[in-house]
Amino acid sequence: MKGNNLSKRTLLAATIATIMAAPAMASHSLQAPELALLVEAGKLPPLEQRLPTNPLVVTPHEALGQYGGSLDLVGMWGDNGHRMRILGNNNLFSFNMEYTDVVPSLATHFEANADATEYTIYLRQGLKWSNGSDFTADDIVYYVNDVLGDPNHAGNRPMNLPQPDSAVVTVINPHTVKFTLKEPNGLFIRQLAGVDGSNFTSFSREYCSQYQPQFNDGADKQATDAGFSSWREYYEVQCPAHYFTGYYANPDRPTMAPWVVETPPSANAPFAEYVRNPYFWQVDTAGNQLPYLDSVRWSFSENKEEMLLRAVAGKTDFQARHVSNAQNRPIIFGNAEKSGYEVMLRPETRMNSLVIGLNQNSKDPVKREIFAEKDFRVALSHGIDRWDISETIFAGSVEPYQAAPLDSSPFFSEEMANQYLEFDQAKANKLLDDMGLDKRDADGYRLMENGERLRIEALSTTLVEPETRDSLEMVKKHWKEIGIFLDIRIVDRSLQLSMKFANDYDMVPWYGDGGVGIIDEARWYFPFSPESTYALGWYNWSATPDAASAVEPPAHVKRQIELYKTLRVTPDLKKQNELMQEIIDIAQEQFYAIGTVAKLPATVIVNKQLQNVPSDIPESYNLMTPAPMRMGQLWKQQ
Repeated sequence: MKGNNLSKRTLLAATIATIMAAPAMASHSLQAPELALLVEAGKLPPLEQRLPTNPLVVTPHEALGQYGGSLDLVGMWGDNGHRMRILGNNNLFSFNMEYTDVVPSLATHFEANADATEYTIYLRQGLKWSNGSDFTADDIVYYVNDVLGDPNHAGNRPMNLPQPDSAVVTVINPHTVKFTLKEPNGLFIRQLAGVDGSNFTSFSREYCSQYQPQFNDGADKQATDAGFSSWREYYEVQCPAHYFTGYYANPDRPTMAPWVVETPPSANAPFAEYVRNPYFWQVDTAGNQLPYLDSVRWSFSENKEEMLLRAVAGKTDFQARHVSNAQNRPIIFGNAEKSGYEVMLRPETRMNSLVIGLNQNSKDPVKREIFAEKDFRVALSHGIDRWDISETIFAGSVEPYQAAPLDSSPFFSEEMANQYLEFDQAKANKLLDDMGLDKRDADGYRLMENGERLRIEALSTTLVEPETRDSLEMVKKHWKEIGIFLDIRIVDRSLQLSMKFANDYDMVPWYGDGGVGIIDEARWYFPFSPESTYALGWYNWSATPDAASAVEPPAHVKRQIELYKTLRVTPDLKKQNELMQEIIDIAQEQFYAIGTVAKLPATVIVNKQLQNVPSDIPESYNLMTPAPMRMGQLWKQQ
């Protein structure tokens, strides 16, 4: 089929190049000096027995590296998201650094059937876990069939396989597996490249199965002896998903990561350290086994404020986590020369610092009618002085931008990015007056047809960055000038979520997720997920039409939902993009959500000794930034 061939052709080209280069590399491959000493001492197999026959070849960003040194970071002991971004991305497939395509990783290529229910995935041959045992198709079969396939599994389930019977995997041979999906999924390979995809290559059958009674008759006693009430409880400590601390704290559990745990993270430890994996499956273009660096070491702070102070004092080699925001920029730039680091600005995949999505499914019938009027949203957009926000909060460093794809996305539209951006109070007032909102109270605020003040409650939270909350305060000031009362309520995240799902809100201000990687994150362009807060009822209808919380959407929204359902079952990448483009075209016309200013690029502290650091990799959770740069290529110039 056309889409399948395109996918296979793209991935297979890189695979063929790697395989053709492999024989030349095998006889000249180099390794870290301490590993060579272990080989000489008979304590480690020769390198050619530790590498796959077709290792992943990583082209260094700047230059071939030197072995030695440590990547020193600052962090919070329980921050698994930070560890995931440094040690993770050892998936079957990965996104490229631009977040525009899927590329080979532990797998070399795939084949899909026409209805996107069967995927045959080809692994690199000769892969090894960090303990030297073979990584094979059996490990993937084990994770899907024996872990996720257990109806009583208490741990994490990836979003692409949400139910025990979502998929069955069979072994074709030791390096080939076949996924048979219960429901068609044309995005399955993309999902294997994302955050959830890391778990498909994290469960060693040999290691994890020893804690399950179907593989070990003594599993229950083993758990009791270890002080646990059940084998399931013990299993989730020994073999959790990569979202949880136990994944990064168990030195006995094999991994495919470039570094393996030596000093585990804990609440009472001042640091955690991970040392080189001697069986790591990547090499540079000269055949040198990666990683170059001996170890990764996290020094733990009690809070983000202390992290920032340690970072600007030069105690970190590579840091954006928990230090990158507008208010920290002066101190970060101000200490660069003294502390021996440079500051890189990493582009964001979020397209906006603050997006305003009015609840068009409001349970208040008067507000629901007002919020659903496109002219009302256009009027509010013209009522925002975005350059005032930029100058006041961001020192003029960001530009006005709508809730629209970024120019690095294939779905970018200059017209969409710039529509209704002009600060024009006269135009805003006329649009509002023409809607019949021409009566005001004694304070100058507009009245609804029922005589009540038109009050829009923004349900915000301290979880968002300070500049996002500050931007919202400025919007409140601007809207007052056109007679709109914005009432900002700050609540904790749990209350915000409970009020959202009870449909007890006017708006939930948030960032502009979905500037790049839009097929994976389209919340602001149609009712894509529960995060599409301008139309949660429409999303509920798309998921469960007869649910009490469902609201039947208008025809153009139904069209978008249908387009995305078709996209999800289409493995043809070109066709996926065509379908997504039509969804975006409708979003541009309907103007569901109001953007403010572009997201400030992420501020990254980089030790001047650290080499091979690209500055243009987008900042994204699903991308696991900076993992797609292949962290093993980092090295320190001594």
